[in-house]
Amino acid sequence: MLKTHRFLMSYWHSLNPHAPLSTQHPISYADRLRMRLPGDAKFALGPHVDGGSVERWDENGYGLGKVYDSVWKGRWEDFDPWESSCRLPVVSDLHQGVGAASAFRMFQGWLSMSTTGPFEGTLLVNPLLAKATAYYLLRPFFSPKRGVDPGAQTASEAITNSEKFLASNNWEMDSKQTSWVHGATPGHGQELSHLLHPHLKLQESMIHMPKVRPGDYVAWHCDTIHSVDKTHGGKKDSSVLYIPACPMTEDNAKYLVRQRENFVNGTPSPDFGGGIGESEHVGRIKAEDLHGLVGDDGCRAMGLKEWDSDATGLTPGERVILDRANKVLEFYD
Repeated sequence: MLKTHRFLMSYWHSLNPHAPLSTQHPISYADRLRMRLPGDAKFALGPHVDGGSVERWDENGYGLGKVYDSVWKGRWEDFDPWESSCRLPVVSDLHQGVGAASAFRMFQGWLSMSTTGPFEGTLLVNPLLAKATAYYLLRPFFSPKRGVDPGAQTASEAITNSEKFLASNNWEMDSKQTSWVHGATPGHGQELSHLLHPHLKLQESMIHMPKVRPGDYVAWHCDTIHSVDKTHGGKKDSSVLYIPACPMTEDNAKYLVRQRENFVNGTPSPDFGGGIGESEHVGRIKAEDLHGLVGDDGCRAMGLKEWDSDATGLTPGERVILDRANKVLEFYD
């Protein structure tokens, strides 16, 4: 998994070669196990984006890193979702929503524990990464001229799908802004729908994962719109381990300190806390067991062994962040 995460995160780049982060030294992020049984319709997550919602428009959220400045300045074509240095100052959980990630996850992902295909409780994603992001960011600033009743926020489904309604000449920038941000609510992820975001044509543009088997890994960029099947129409369980890919950053090192403490105590990870977890389980894995199971790299990713900041081939930014991480993790003063 660590090798896979290094490969995935190599697609990111930094405009600042001295930025204190490393994609070659991933940390662990203990998320959750999902078990979905045949016929289940309760775990029906519609199209959404994690990593906050209103924070994307907030100067004290994503604005701290000016992540979307090119979009706000009218140069949406210049938006680069793969630039990493601008993400370092971001606060994505200003409102501490349930399930909000306080760590920087470059990719979300899951490791399949079962054989699952389309319509069997699996994942769907929207492949229009940069364009879809720019669209839903700008959506609150525009309204249709025709096709909606006065004061209405959305049109009927039939009108929403019509070419006349979607035509560019039917839309104009609002002269008066409101506090309504389409699909964004404090304390929740960014929700999307074909009524609120008609040009995305989500009923057609959400794509199923192909058939996966136990051990297959699925990953998607942290800005990607994703959802799950409304109903699990298969005959066997659809079970996955959520395992995102997280780079080494100072904030992620701080998260690792909290996660390490919870692991030692046998309680759930900080972002998904609550309950006694495995603290009373007999024979549960403990810190002293890990080296024999996962080696030095695995122990470092868990915050249980110091990083080698003197290793050959490190960039200046990598050397700096590994030193900082070792201090945060209290391996030396």
